[in-house]
Amino acid sequence: MIRVIVTGAKGRMGRKVAELVRKEGDLALAAEIDAGDVLASAARSCDVIVDFTTAAAAAENALIAARAGKAIVIGTTGLGENERDAVISASKKVPIVYAPNMSIGVNVMLRLAETAAKTLGAEFTIDIEETHHIHKKDRPSGTAMTMTEAAARGRGCDPAEIAVQSFRRGEVIGDHRISFRSPDEELSISHSALDRSIFAHGAIVAARWIVGKPAGLYDMADVLGFK
Repeated sequence: MIRVIVTGAKGRMGRKVAELVRKEGDLALAAEIDAGDVLASAARSCDVIVDFTTAAAAAENALIAARAGKAIVIGTTGLGENERDAVISASKKVPIVYAPNMSIGVNVMLRLAETAAKTLGAEFTIDIEETHHIHKKDRPSGTAMTMTEAAARGRGCDPAEIAVQSFRRGEVIGDHRISFRSPDEELSISHSALDRSIFAHGAIVAARWIVGKPAGLYDMADVLGFK
């Protein structure tokens, strides 16, 4: 039985993760932690922490996980340089899966985008569009930035060379598209999130995978066996 702590338990994603944990026969919900609760003492009773909080809280929770010797899955978006540095530091002591988008479908799209960028010639321009709900704080989205990194790896260029357009409309959960255009043809790869449960499902897959892994910083490409 894998014992799971959910941080950000009162948020939309935290509630969905906790709901899924309760339904899985091989998982047990060790604790639900939210603002004002103490993670450090609760962490002793778990095997893995799943974090959907804020950038600052996620960084602090990674450090708490490291001190407790517990694995952590971080699905929180919008981490700045200081927060990412904290996660990297924590990953030297414990295994961490950090992914701005836990959707399995999105991560397959990232793999396809890298392959397309590598295969198509330099005459193809690369453009990325992302649309999210009006409440989303980070812009461009973490997923869009990860897409630029995937395409840049494939093309062998600087991610800054890839244009990203961001839109905020209504209650859109998340739409992403990457397009490769030449004077003669266009290839587009897209993904639309229809329900937020896809992110919770991916986090559960990552939580199962990370338990027992050596210390290090992993992403969903590791979880899905793409590396």
